[in-house]
Amino acid sequence: MHRSRPLAILILVLLLAACSSGGASSAPAADGGGAATDDGGSGGGETVSLAGFAFSPSDLTIPAGTTVTFTDTANHTVTEGTDGEAAEDPIVDEDGGSDIEVTFDEPGTYNITCKIHPDMNMTITVEG
Repeated sequence: MHRSRPLAILILVLLLAACSSGGASSAPAADGGGAATDDGGSGGGETVSLAGFAFSPSDLTIPAGTTVTFTDTANHTVTEGTDGEAAEDPIVDEDGGSDIEVTFDEPGTYNITCKIHPDMNMTITVEG
């Protein structure tokens, strides 16, 4: 048996356990897309830092189904929208304080802003 096989099985079991633990809510995006959000925890995917007064990276391209974890959110929000204003029906509109996880299920372009700091903006492109 390969040494990496038990590790792969352990990772699979942990991922399955995390997926079945609940606690996520979902809402459709204004363009018919959707994302699930969950405050706290850590998962696979991409990480965006809200350090200083900027999202880092400011542009991100990911495949559909990717979870993005927003970190360093103590003095920031993570909101779909631009220039500090939420979109009409945001897929995410979370106050900071802990890591915020968002799974982007639907292809499209998502603008993300901080409602506290309107100059903080980023774009996430989700590919199908």
